[in-house]
Parts: sequence; structure tokens; C-alpha cells
Amino acid sequence: MKYAFEKAKNAVESLFWDTCFVEGFREETTTWGECLHQKETASEGFPCRLTERAEESSTNGLLTETDKNVVLLYPADRKIPAGSVVRIRKENGEERRYQAAGKSRCFLTHNAVGLRHHETI
Repeated sequence: MKYAFEKAKNAVESLFWDTCFVEGFREETTTWGECLHQKETASEGFPCRLTERAEESSTNGLLTETDKNVVLLYPADRKIPAGSVVRIRKENGEERRYQAAGKSRCFLTHNAVGLRHHETI
């Protein structure tokens, strides 16, 4: 059973061609009781897989607009808190910034989190 799990986990992780960097926030309470959010430095890069699927397409005059459903797959031993800024370096060198939109879904072999487009670097 353990061999089958390891084989499945390795199969999923072999698809992680991109590199992910996570910038989170931590809460600090001042001496007078104010709660401040401090940006943490980006974590070291770890392998991931960015998946995009076109949800809906519409034509507005001459322009075509497409909404995308973006999901990030990453190793089960990593954490991406909701609201974190996620920088992804694609295998072709292109970098993109997203924001984690909600809690991660945990699977035995990997985790997945929905992303909102933040900006292209």
C-alpha cells in the first residue's frame, strides 16, 4: 500500500514544472492594542504546477474577453495561507503574480489552491 501511495505521489509531483514563491503576512499587535499586518519575505522556491482553464468567453465589440479558472497544485508538505501573494515562475521564464483565493484543498498526494490574477511581472 505504501509503495502505491509513493508511486502516485511521485507521478503527481513529476508534473510540477513551475517554481512558486509565497509572500505571506503576519499579525503584530502593538502595545496600544492596534493589530498590524506585516509582510513576510518570500519563501524559498518550491515546485508547483499552474493550471488554467477558460471558463467563459464573450465578445464585446472587437475584443474577446475570457475568464479563467486558475488553480495551483503544489506539494502536500507546503502551506499557502489564504490571501498570500504567490509569485510563479513558469518553465519558460515568465513570471506571474497571483493571490491565494481561499483555503487550500488537501489531497493525499498534493495540495491545491484557487488563485486570482494579481499582475504579470
